[in-house]
Amino acid sequence: MGTSARKERHRRQVRDSILKTACAIARSEGWQAVTVRRIADLIEYTPPVLYEYFENKEKLLDTIRSEGFEQLKNRFCDIRELYRNPEKQLSEVASAIWNFAREHPEIFQVMFSIGEASSPSKALYQHELDPQDNPVWEMIAGFKPRFAESVNKTYREWLVVTYGFIMIKMTVAPGESNGFDESLYMENVRRYLRSIL
Repeated sequence: MGTSARKERHRRQVRDSILKTACAIARSEGWQAVTVRRIADLIEYTPPVLYEYFENKEKLLDTIRSEGFEQLKNRFCDIRELYRNPEKQLSEVASAIWNFAREHPEIFQVMFSIGEASSPSKALYQHELDPQDNPVWEMIAGFKPRFAESVNKTYREWLVVTYGFIMIKMTVAPGESNGFDESLYMENVRRYLRSIL
C-alpha cells in the first residue's frame, strides 16, 4: 500500500472515530455533552486536529444527519428490491424506520433536530425528505395514480404516520412507552396502508 493510500485510510479512520465517539457520548449523556474538546480527549487527539475534519459542531451534526439518512435510504432501496407487494414494501420500510430509531436514537435525534440535537441547518433535513430520487416516494407511486400531486400528498401523510409517531414518542415519552410502542406504531401504519391501497 502506497503512502497516499495509507494517509487516506488513516484520515477515514480518524473521521469515523470522531463520529462514533460523538454518537457514543450523545447516547450516554445527551448531545449537550458533545464538545470538540471532549471528543478530542477521548480519541487522544488535540482539538485543532478535529477541526481539520469538522470546522464546528454544526458540521459534525450535519455529517451525522446525512449519514443517518443515507443508511436508511440504502435500507429502503434493499426493501424495494426484495419485495414486490407495495403494502409489504411500505410495512417493511416502517419497521426499518422504527428499528433504526430504537437502535440509534442519538442519530435519529440529529436527523430530525430533536431536543439538544437541534441545528439551524434545516436544508439537509428538507433535502433528505424531498420526493425527488426517493425510494419510498417511488413505492407509493407504484400503487397510486401517477399524478404527482396525489403521490406527493400520500408521501407527506406517510412521513407523518411514520417519522411523526417516532418523534412524538422521543419527545413525549422517551425511555418509556406510555402507549407509544411498536405495536401501536405498526397498527397505525397498517391502518394507514389499508386506507390508501
